[in-house]
Amino acid sequence: MANFFVTYDLNGSHPTHQDMDDHIKGICPVHGRVLETVWYVQYQGSSVQLRDRLRTIMGSEDLLLVIEASDAAWTRLLVDSESLINAWRNAA
Repeated sequence: MANFFVTYDLNGSHPTHQDMDDHIKGICPVHGRVLETVWYVQYQGSSVQLRDRLRTIMGSEDLLLVIEASDAAWTRLLVDSESLINAWRNAA
């Protein structure tokens, strides 16, 4: 599994943020919201494959960025830092 950061900007009435959050959780069993619309996820596939799966519920006016990451550093996050560290190590 690879480590990814996913961020999105929803500009239409659908999907809602809750819809998008539930969609991310359904695709990526290991996940954590690190900022309001930024998620850390593990995914068994490429960034293109993850992007394509995530955007299936998004409108053409919505924005999405998927980044595969091999290293990270942070200060404070919405997710428990220890759980992120453990998930990161397990993906390597």
